[in-house]
Amino acid sequence: MKDALAAWDPRPGQWDRAAAAHLYRRAGFGATEEELQAALAGGCAEAVAGLVEHQPDDRAQLDGARHLLATGELAPLSAWWMALMLGGGAPLRERVTLMWHDHFATSDAKVGDVRLMHRQNELFRAGGLGDFRELLHAVAKDPAMLVFLDGGENRRGQPNENFARELMELFALGRGNYGERDVQEAARAFTGWGTAGRAFCLRDAHHDPGTKTVLGESGAFGGDEVVDVVLAQPACARWIAARLLSELVAPDPEPAWVDATAAVLVREGWDVRRTLRVLLSSELFFSPRARRARIAGPVELIVCTSRALGARVAPSTAARAALEMGQALFRPPSVKGWDGGRAWINAGAWVARHNFLSSVAADEPELAVDLMSALGEPRSTQEAVEHATLLLAPDLAGSGFAAAVEDAVGQGAPAPEAARLAVALILTAPEYHLY
Repeated sequence: MKDALAAWDPRPGQWDRAAAAHLYRRAGFGATEEELQAALAGGCAEAVAGLVEHQPDDRAQLDGARHLLATGELAPLSAWWMALMLGGGAPLRERVTLMWHDHFATSDAKVGDVRLMHRQNELFRAGGLGDFRELLHAVAKDPAMLVFLDGGENRRGQPNENFARELMELFALGRGNYGERDVQEAARAFTGWGTAGRAFCLRDAHHDPGTKTVLGESGAFGGDEVVDVVLAQPACARWIAARLLSELVAPDPEPAWVDATAAVLVREGWDVRRTLRVLLSSELFFSPRARRARIAGPVELIVCTSRALGARVAPSTAARAALEMGQALFRPPSVKGWDGGRAWINAGAWVARHNFLSSVAADEPELAVDLMSALGEPRSTQEAVEHATLLLAPDLAGSGFAAAVEDAVGQGAPAPEAARLAVALILTAPEYHLY
């Protein structure tokens, strides 16, 4: 590919339902039928712009979390965040918030304070589409992160290396781009950083003011200076570019894609929103290599399915289902976040996925799904299969997959029964879990 991020100028017929569905799945959590129709009518450029620029004034819903925090329980907070994703008000914003939650993985299992977890979530939401440099500085001082990585134990003479190590290994550079001495020296720079109550504080008495040498730079560095040194490494832009590509395009992105995206990130002043606008408008993003390249995580699987079918799933039900599938919001399994990929479909998780999706297809009252209405009131088995495929897997319409579903449904069943069976077969097929 000559230019990995060349702008996509779709020829007639290329901007179709499959392309629009792909955009909404990756840059958000799927689309409703009305959103897809509007996207098709407005064209690709308008759809991308709408996703990238849309920031609705939903302060009432955002502020609703504050009334839940007094309980000290995590479940209401998880349900609140799931409600934001199910509502679809700012899909790219919430998608990026979830991405940073996984990238800067912090778990309430150790933090033990839902107010701090909520504050970090709001940090990702407010700054996740802005300047990554500002976000990294803010994360370094975030009280939830400081508690999670033992910032309060990092003192002069006895530096704790946890944050310095994860800053380089997971958050900003990746292995092979730093040495053990860099970690040790950076840890000295972060000495004295900790919390007072629920606020960041720097305790001068615990800070090591001496000269440190980090990644070839020397000085009487504090934590902010070390973050700047890390950000100045060419490997940093490539590391963040690879993260964006893995999330929105395909796992294991090719080096040429990473280099091109890193160049855009730097050119755009590390602005994530502007970088994503280029990425989501590119030939690469809409190429066959990018489509159905990722195994859907539990949250995106639940939200995309619910929105496509118009299911009114209670946020608490959705959050509980995600937990059963292996993605407990606010509780990633380690500082590395969720493994993702094939780890999402181990035996236990696959059963949980199958159970939830089968419940959706069964029109269970708890999920409030009207399948016949969602499928446009099909009048025959063939129409039921066609409509279900177009709604849930439009790129597979008219394929051997659709023919296999039609054969499995059989002929002669009443349309409502055929609709339920077609939806169940599609939702529980391995192909449906590739987004």
